[in-house]
Amino acid sequence: MTAETGHCPYCGKKFHPSTFHPHQQTCSAPKCKRRQRTAYHRKKYQADAEYRLTCRESDQKWRTRNRGYQRRYRQQHPIYVEQNRRTQKRRDGRRRMRNLVKNNLAIDLKSFSADVWLVGSELEDLVKNNLAISEVMILQTVAVPEVSSG
Repeated sequence: MTAETGHCPYCGKKFHPSTFHPHQQTCSAPKCKRRQRTAYHRKKYQADAEYRLTCRESDQKWRTRNRGYQRRYRQQHPIYVEQNRRTQKRRDGRRRMRNLVKNNLAIDLKSFSADVWLVGSELEDLVKNNLAISEVMILQTVAVPEVSSG
């Protein structure tokens, strides 16, 4: 008796489930198995309060045993620190833009008659922003990637 052929949801390749695991969902590639385990963990973590508590306690024990790990890692990996700083600034900027989505400007702009110009790469975040009819220009800065010499 042969098992049905399945398609891996992560890489799309065809695979035959193991005879020992007929309900196998992914191929046997390590990346696909890791993604499946991660998805299982996230789902279980959200759904099971006891599992969530066990994970948190495990994390706390590890941090207690490895005090100063983050500080040492950052000192030893300055490129990572700088890259993380840039991506955090980008995330912060997106968060600020999302906060503008339902924002009403505090100034009464109805008395002015002009056009509104919105310029930037994340304008969809401003769709519900009430600007009234006025001559206002909202500009979003574009971060120019720094060229590192190394």
